[in-house]
Amino acid sequence: MQNLRGAIEESGAVVTHDQLPSVGADRTELVQLFQHLIGNAIKFRGKQARAIRVSAERQGEEWVVAMSDNGIGILPQYKDRIFVIFQRLHARTEYPGNGVGLAICKKIIENHGGRIWVESEPGHGCSFHFALPAG
Repeated sequence: MQNLRGAIEESGAVVTHDQLPSVGADRTELVQLFQHLIGNAIKFRGKQARAIRVSAERQGEEWVVAMSDNGIGILPQYKDRIFVIFQRLHARTEYPGNGVGLAICKKIIENHGGRIWVESEPGHGCSFHFALPAG
């Protein structure tokens, strides 16, 4: 949140979160992961006020964290493509970026024995989920 304070204030985004669990993962990489996911939620917004919610739930032997927003959403055919490096769904004039953020997120999660996916309905936001071992 500290790293994104300027973007949060500028966009008027409201970011809320549950109590998040402790997991056995590299702190620097988790900061980078959260920064990319929350940063994307701020960037890919429609006209309405930004609302981003971070939640966590224990499911068996893993923690599942969800970052949900009310942004522009993603078409179903692009749900896997967005995690491939340099894959962009929008022109740089529409939304800035170089197409590496979600690929980095995927690599971080996989390096920690987890998985990442997105659920979305175009025009109604996204919910990025990642699961990490609860050990």
